Amino acid sequence: MGEGVFEVEVMMDECCVLALDSVMELVDAGVPLPLLNPIKQTILKVEGVKGCHHLRGRRAGSSIHLDVHIEVDPFSSVSAAHDIGEGVRRDIQNSHSEVAEVFIHIDPAVAHLSSSTRDQQADLKGMSSHNSNACSEQKDIEAIVSNIFSTKFSEIIILEHITYHSLQGKFFLQIEVSMPFEMLIRDAKEIAEEAEKEILNVASNISQVSIQLRLGHLIPQFHHESRPSNNEERSETGL
Repeated sequence: MGEGVFEVEVMMDECCVLALDSVMELVDAGVPLPLLNPIKQTILKVEGVKGCHHLRGRRAGSSIHLDVHIEVDPFSSVSAAHDIGEGVRRDIQNSHSEVAEVFIHIDPAVAHLSSSTRDQQADLKGMSSHNSNACSEQKDIEAIVSNIFSTKFSEIIILEHITYHSLQGKFFLQIEVSMPFEMLIRDAKEIAEEAEKEILNVASNISQVSIQLRLGHLIPQFHHESRPSNNEERSETGL
């Protein structure tokens, strides 16, 4: 009798372990730094990459989804920057089989946000307005941005998407755009800065604008959108 009870207990323990493993497979979890460091080294070895920052990952089941900012030569063309980004994606997935998706932001190597801008972005991260007044304001802002792009930058900038964050009655905008592939990253940055100033001059309820150049593919879990996505995978360049 005692032996039978022991066998049942062992079987139940094994079942519990299997059930726990199965549950853990379904739970999203952050990826610890020791696992990200080898991936960062892979990124830095890719030709054309001048730096790597803001690398983070999320584990979904047995797979890892990455979000990474890389820096490239500001004199690179958009198409060259895109090729570097794709090289990073390819080398990561070839060297680290556990990585399922990579969301890449590409920044000019000489571009550095001011500390105040970094602080503001950190404060605004994850914050958005949910009331009807804010929704109305967002529609007005989108109309303003669309009008500026269509009237002053129609040959250069195509508006793709706007992400809104709000803090103390002011909006911080992250605007994704497309630009000609032959354009230099340096020139794209200057145009983006000019467009940002135009938006800030027109809309008093906007405190900060960040224009990002779309290059390729998006991983949805790293992009909290304010409207439904077309589920397109893409990369983008922070300007």
